[in-house]
Amino acid sequence: MLDKKLSRRDVLKMMGLTTAGVFLAACGAPATEAPPAEEEAPSDEAPTQAAAHVIMMYNLNELADEEVAQFNEKYAPIELERIDTDLVKLFSMLAAGQQVDAVRLYGTFLPSYVSKGVCLDLTDYFNTSEILPPDDLLPVNDLYLWQGKRYGLVKDWSPDYAIFANKSIWEEMGVALPDPLEDVSYEQWRAYSTQLTKKEGDRTLIMGTDFNPHTNPLFWATTTQDPPATLFNADYTKLVLLDNPDTKAAAEFWLDWMKEGGLPSKLAPFPSGSWTGVDWQQRMAAAVQWGYWFSGMAISEQVPGEDIYMMKAPTWGPTYSNPCGSGCGIFATTVTKTPDETWKTIEWFMGEEPAEARAKSGWGTPASGRLLDLMPRDEPWRQQCYDVVQHDIENTAVSVVQFSPYTNPDALTGSWAKYLDLVLDGDMTTEAMLAEIEREVNESIEEGMAASLT
Repeated sequence: MLDKKLSRRDVLKMMGLTTAGVFLAACGAPATEAPPAEEEAPSDEAPTQAAAHVIMMYNLNELADEEVAQFNEKYAPIELERIDTDLVKLFSMLAAGQQVDAVRLYGTFLPSYVSKGVCLDLTDYFNTSEILPPDDLLPVNDLYLWQGKRYGLVKDWSPDYAIFANKSIWEEMGVALPDPLEDVSYEQWRAYSTQLTKKEGDRTLIMGTDFNPHTNPLFWATTTQDPPATLFNADYTKLVLLDNPDTKAAAEFWLDWMKEGGLPSKLAPFPSGSWTGVDWQQRMAAAVQWGYWFSGMAISEQVPGEDIYMMKAPTWGPTYSNPCGSGCGIFATTVTKTPDETWKTIEWFMGEEPAEARAKSGWGTPASGRLLDLMPRDEPWRQQCYDVVQHDIENTAVSVVQFSPYTNPDALTGSWAKYLDLVLDGDMTTEAMLAEIEREVNESIEEGMAASLT
């Protein structure tokens, strides 16, 4: 079941640590030879099963100490230990030969980790699992499928570009709410901006379309083209922005919307001074653009359940898509010495008690179809959110946003942020911005290709 094991030389190659001094510092001093052990007399007692220690790198707010204790009791003698997620530290640990068996990762980053030789092929484990069989995994789990091999799955997820609207603000502004499953274009949302925005002088009291979408607006817009597309060429070796008229038009539209103050930016700051989530909770946003996970924080003292209204994603192109733009999940490392026990911790965390508790919380859609019925529907607004998610699972043309294996989404979002204010200030054209983003991301791809182990 194991892929090629990741050697220290491989790790150092992808980290750029090639000198002997760095190598020795990472690996530590050589061990001295131990003296021969004395032979023990044979025992008539039956051998006990050796304990296997599994280290999972995950966040405390997602894997509680109580849950770890529950696993250790249920699956003794396997012993699970959680350490905090630190992906920079991960590569240092791998270079030093330190144990780490399973790791938290966003699915859009998965291809780049596979190319680095870090991810263990779990295809056979999935194919023989009664807890996480492939035919029960929702399409979003294709984020962890690369070149026909399955390397992990999502913890929970959302159709990430849906809309949450505050019904009482729309009523106050005299604007009729669309049907939750009605096609509403971005052009229409841009028109809503003016109608739903409330100001006092230069101060914005309520942001009409408080959209701050997950990752980058271009990230999923291409999936609504006909046919659906990506931001990359066919083999993911080039980011293509300027030569794609539809993508270029989407960028110009979004930036122009910001320039006119219809979206949060330096020209129209968040009313709360924080982010869209706080704007929403303080009743300063008529609508926000987040996935189903937002229902976990949608209620506040100022926003009761009866004011919450979820709608499907806006449309840019002729095809309807509301994919998952990140997909937080898990993979096993190629350096694990306990692959079977590591898989057991993944099965438990993603398919047993912790997964059931997450499904009931409203903080995300479960990875497995059998857990969908556990999603909260005890109040009308929760039922309505559930119905929108079900619609999107069945109707989205593209379930996941695929990224190049030779870079990661941070390269795009970081470059976009770097030049955004220059465009908003009028010191840079949109075309020049896209050219710089294309250049920087493609340089990152070239570096990733040079370091790829696959």
